[in-house]
Amino acid sequence: MNRHAAVLFLVILMTAALSLLIGSADLFELTRTQWQNIIFNIRLPRVLSAAVLGATLAMSGVVFQVVLRNPMADSFTLGMANAAVLGSAAAVTTTLPLFARPLFSIIAGLLALFIVLAAARRLDTAYRPETLIIIGVLLGAMMSGVLYIIVLIAPAQTESIARYMFGSLSGSSYEVLLLTAALALLSGIILHRSGRALDLLNLGDARAYSLGVDVKKVRPLLLITASIPPLVAISFTGMVALVGIIVPQMILYFRPLMFRPLLILSALYGALYIIIVDTVGRTIIAPIQIPTGVMVMISAVPLFIFLMYKRVLVSRR
Repeated sequence: MNRHAAVLFLVILMTAALSLLIGSADLFELTRTQWQNIIFNIRLPRVLSAAVLGATLAMSGVVFQVVLRNPMADSFTLGMANAAVLGSAAAVTTTLPLFARPLFSIIAGLLALFIVLAAARRLDTAYRPETLIIIGVLLGAMMSGVLYIIVLIAPAQTESIARYMFGSLSGSSYEVLLLTAALALLSGIILHRSGRALDLLNLGDARAYSLGVDVKKVRPLLLITASIPPLVAISFTGMVALVGIIVPQMILYFRPLMFRPLLILSALYGALYIIIVDTVGRTIIAPIQIPTGVMVMISAVPLFIFLMYKRVLVSRR
């Protein structure tokens, strides 16, 4: 696994370097000052933000799927991403300062998670995967409806809100990058150290409890730890969905892994995936840029259907 991770890290570096060199502006036709400004002030923070966003979403997806024992659980299918976008849009339309966006997103996202888990618990004490997903998707749809109402109420903010609805890395800054990267790193360290508890949770609550895991205490702590970084990232980028499902499940499709190696590989593949998708989105029909969230949906939905198809086949055997 160490060799796999090392090779993958080198691939990420090479892909990121290539992404810096391609775009709508031809660097060879610009002055030194101009291309330095494009590389270091526009493309570099965007590429780094793409890597952090991908890693954050993929890591959180791994935790959600293990803790909830649901292979289709992530911030999007649990309604958290829609709630986070709604929180950020509310902060934008009320002209609150920049730091209010992640705060509103965290509150809204965690509230959505609590609602989904509480509702699922009332309807199905077994927390069956389909129950969680149905409630999460329905809650997400309701949050999107509220977001459309905000657009109608504040038409002057339509362009800003649309950016959150579609998910975009344009306008990435080093300040936001440092915040999201620090949270992602801190969350990753905590989750990696909790690897044994997560492996035991994957065996079931009763087994984990018998082996020394305080399930009632550990589960909410792990969910919150895994939730905050992607909610903060989404508060600045907008809706980027399904990464938390596609990346870890594609890894597991080829090879079963324990939690710690799965967490590391998911973070690396997630970073690579978003860098590639964002680069294609901003160059394929340049100078028009396709939002990152749109490109992810276009590429991820076929993979999502493939995973669901394989899951159905396995359940029938």
